[in-house]
Amino acid sequence: MDVVLNITAPIFFLILLGFAGIRFGLLPKEALPALSRFVLYFALPSVMITKISALDLRAVVNVPYMFVYALGGLVAFFITLAIVRYGLKEGWSVAAVSSMGAMMPNSSFIGFPILLQYLENAPAQAFAMALVVENIIFLPLALMLIESFHNHQPGVGKQVFVKVLKRIVSNPIILSVFAGVMLSLLDLRLPHFIGGGLELLAMAAAPSALVVIGGSLVGVAIAGSKVRTGIVASIKLLLFPMVVFASLQAFPDMPRELQVSVLVFAAMPMFSIFPILGGEYGQRSFCSSTLLVTTVLSFFSISALLLLLH
Repeated sequence: MDVVLNITAPIFFLILLGFAGIRFGLLPKEALPALSRFVLYFALPSVMITKISALDLRAVVNVPYMFVYALGGLVAFFITLAIVRYGLKEGWSVAAVSSMGAMMPNSSFIGFPILLQYLENAPAQAFAMALVVENIIFLPLALMLIESFHNHQPGVGKQVFVKVLKRIVSNPIILSVFAGVMLSLLDLRLPHFIGGGLELLAMAAAPSALVVIGGSLVGVAIAGSKVRTGIVASIKLLLFPMVVFASLQAFPDMPRELQVSVLVFAAMPMFSIFPILGGEYGQRSFCSSTLLVTTVLSFFSISALLLLLH
């Protein structure tokens, strides 16, 4: 148990530190967007480029890994959709927003930092493949369904597709994955001053991301349907990783580090921009409170998972 707490406690301590820094005015809340952009545009891309460019390209893609991860997320999405729509009698748009929270993990800001703590040599390709599944399957599916339920004007589907495509091709982490793959494929090495600089930036990724998560929780109150919040949190933290675990039994030859990685990513709370996206459909209060509840509960669920894996 001490070993597990030595992994999870520092992660959530930094989240708490970010919360306290904003709550007591040590950091201005206005600085969070800039710090978040630093993580997204500099620190995490540096991790991807330095890690993936050093890999054998054949090691980057593992189809069973991506299948298991996608299956877990899709099961979580459609079960949440059915429960909220037919069980709670909410509208389709509300159900789709709730389902997005149950499906989209925070792999970048919490998942990868935990993986770096848990595995001595955390596989960068596991993070890269998780990002591909999230940005090519999960996010487009969720946004397209939400838009189709929320708007009924002709041509909405095409507009959403274009919007999602722009989001994917302009995502700095996806672009950095592509850059790392190209460097590996062409067997190119970055000049020392660039590679060394990127390695320094990569070291800032985890702590900066966790401080942003903590600071973003300041001022969030529990609002909206507590039953719906409980359903989304339970499916995100429990059902999603359980489906992934069950699916992994069909692929016993998958390397252990990849099995651990996909379980860790599946067990993460929902992504930090959930309230921003949900706010566009009148669900900001629900999304913010659900993010808060799920993030707090994830300390216990993730600790339990790591204890089982240890």
